Amino acid sequence: MTCIECGSKMTTKRENFKYDASGLPGVTLVNVKVSRCLGCGAYEVAIPRIEQLHEQMAYAVVAKRARLSAPEISFLRRFLGWSGADFAAHLGTTPETASRWENGRTPMGIQADRLLRSMVVHRSPVEHFELTLFKEMARDAPSPLRARFVADRSGWKAAA
Repeated sequence: MTCIECGSKMTTKRENFKYDASGLPGVTLVNVKVSRCLGCGAYEVAIPRIEQLHEQMAYAVVAKRARLSAPEISFLRRFLGWSGADFAAHLGTTPETASRWENGRTPMGIQADRLLRSMVVHRSPVEHFELTLFKEMARDAPSPLRARFVADRSGWKAAA
């Protein structure tokens, strides 16, 4: 293997690697393949099943007892695949407030912290959880639910 930076030979070995690219401080990948250039010092890390790794990292963040830090909030937003504006809309706040949470200028409130953790743990595909629904909820006045449910062999379903 040759270095794409300088063309020198690279050597590969397994080592523990500080994973800064996640944006979470203190994350170490144990026993991963790291190729290092003997000439310029550039390196490449082989991270297998990166989506699964990020999911496990997200679950570790939401399981901690202390309130979420700014880098953790930012990581969870990106994990959920939301822009800053989408994140704010999902949590029912302004984009400016969400930005202050992610930049560490304002601590996230306890209710928002719990809501974000819950969204990570119970995340659903976007088609099942439309963002526009949250925007409409914020504007609409409270009204009682009026719905009919029908049981069939497969279980209960909402009737039209």
